[in-house]
Amino acid sequence: MLLGIPSLIEMRTVKEQLEFCKNNNYSFFEMNLSFPWFQSDRINQNLMTKLSKDCGIGYTIHLHDQLNPFDFSPEIREAGMKSIEYALSLAEKTESKRITLHLQSGMYSSVAGKKIYAYEVCKDEYLSYVDSMARLVSSRLSGSDCYFCIENTKGFKPYHKSAIEHMLSFSNFGLTFDVGHNYKASEDDEGFILSHRKAIKHFHIHDVTEKANHVALGTGVLDVVHYMNLVKELDCPAVIEVKESSALKESYTFLKNNGFVD
Repeated sequence: MLLGIPSLIEMRTVKEQLEFCKNNNYSFFEMNLSFPWFQSDRINQNLMTKLSKDCGIGYTIHLHDQLNPFDFSPEIREAGMKSIEYALSLAEKTESKRITLHLQSGMYSSVAGKKIYAYEVCKDEYLSYVDSMARLVSSRLSGSDCYFCIENTKGFKPYHKSAIEHMLSFSNFGLTFDVGHNYKASEDDEGFILSHRKAIKHFHIHDVTEKANHVALGTGVLDVVHYMNLVKELDCPAVIEVKESSALKESYTFLKNNGFVD
């Protein structure tokens, strides 16, 4: 079972993250491109590759949390696509096996107390942008074992589901199942995700409480054992997505006590 860590704000370099993985029995580090010290003008891709080989630790990539390659603004859309192209190049250089993207809900207006989303009103235009991105990604990843994965966040809307089903028709696309986000979205995403079970290629596993997200495994309300059994069944890499090093250590102990790791 391949288990990884998220980007930790308490650690400011790739080396620190990899050494933590090595010293605490994690197999990979998911670099989140939202963090200031992991921007393209601040990281050395050759050094990343060397550190990975020296530590025996791999990478996955998480695109900027607010990235939107499907924005109606051509300037924002172009910037989003450039960010994706950069991530694809970084994945190739560092042999990263997963790239994860959030889907943005876009702008909306409230009409008679109901939110009307522009992506739903202009769905064909939205899906045309999705198609352009999917064709680029599929072409770049063709023949590789890297997957470009869509993560659930605050609940997939109907236009999100249409976009996902279109992307999944292309090679090298998959889903990142975030079990904590699913709970916070009233479990609305799980049925849709499991209906595309074969497309699940990556997990974000963390516990939640009524007030907090991304807490140590076994300290919240989720049936973490159930979801870890699903990780095991589908043989997917999983980020233990808790945001403190102490919570990652505590989570590993939970996994060990429940027979998921030695």
